[in-house]
Order: sequence, then structure tokens, then C-alpha cells
Amino acid sequence: MYLPNTLLIIHSQIATPIDFMPTKRPRKVEYAENLPANLKTEEVCPGVFTGQQLYDKRPKDYAKVVTMLAQGATITSITKACKVSAHTIAVVKSREQEALKDSKKHLRGLIGTATHLAVEKLITKLQDDEIPNGVLPIATGILIDKHRQYEGEPTQTIEVKKSLSLDEIRAELANLKDEKVVDAEVSDVQS
Repeated sequence: MYLPNTLLIIHSQIATPIDFMPTKRPRKVEYAENLPANLKTEEVCPGVFTGQQLYDKRPKDYAKVVTMLAQGATITSITKACKVSAHTIAVVKSREQEALKDSKKHLRGLIGTATHLAVEKLITKLQDDEIPNGVLPIATGILIDKHRQYEGEPTQTIEVKKSLSLDEIRAELANLKDEKVVDAEVSDVQS
């Protein structure tokens, strides 16, 4: 096969192993971990959101954010309606958690009612053959789990069974008998 000289030179450069260096100096490899930082901490420190500026300059919007949080509105809808950032909403939510506790109780009650209504509707739709049989268990399970979660009940129960033989019980009782008893006096320490 005949190749022109320029192609032959390019081919030899491509085919040359990467380890080959024209000099004897060692190759220096730099990674991001061993390079110094370009910026100082003060220059990249994130903003601190307190919600105080919103409360001072736009108290009606602050109240609207709290009201919408109490009603269970989504973060996206609150950001659009009140023209505030999600960070500010998160801070307002944590600052006003006492005011929002009562609304959470109300929301839990509504979710419980919605769960009952949804299960009843699913049952009637299932009886009328309006819903596929495979949808009912999934939808019902999700609703029940969410209701339990809002009620503070566990959503999962893990059962651990351990069976002991009579020999294991006798060995444990023998170990209890062999343990040394320590006599000690108890006294109150005042600080």
C-alpha cells in the first residue's frame, strides 16, 4: 500500500503510543483536587434567606405565602402567585410552623376523608366494571399508606421471629446464674 509522505507522518503520529515523550522530563498530571481554588469562600457564600425582607417590604405577600402554605398549595403555585423564591417559601414555612400546625391537623382530617371517599368510589367503579381490576389494589394501598403517614402511624410493619430451643434457654439461664453480683451503694450527687 502506497501512502503519501504527509499521510504517513500523520499515521505514525496517531499510531505512536501516548507514553512516548520527546523529552526525558517526567510528565506532570494535574487534577482538580490538587489545584488551588480560584475563588475565596466569601465570594461564593450562598445567600442567607430569612424571609424578613419579604415581611418588611411586602407584608401582604408574606401573609399570602403563609395562607397558601396552610391551604396546602404547591411551592410552584406560591412562587408564581407571590413572586417569591422557593428558598424564601421554605424559610417562611419554618418560621411560621406554629401557625401552620393547626392547618396540618385540618389537612390530615381532609386527607382521611378523601381516602374514605376515594376507596368508596373505587369500590363502586369496580362493581360497575368501570375500572380495571389491577388499579384498585395499588390506588387503595397508596391512599391507606398516606393516611397512616399523616396520622403518625407506621406505614410498614417488620415482623421478626426468633425461635429458641430448650437447650439455648437452659444455657442462657445458666449464664445468668454464673454472673457475678456487684454490691454498690447509691447516693445522690448534687451539681
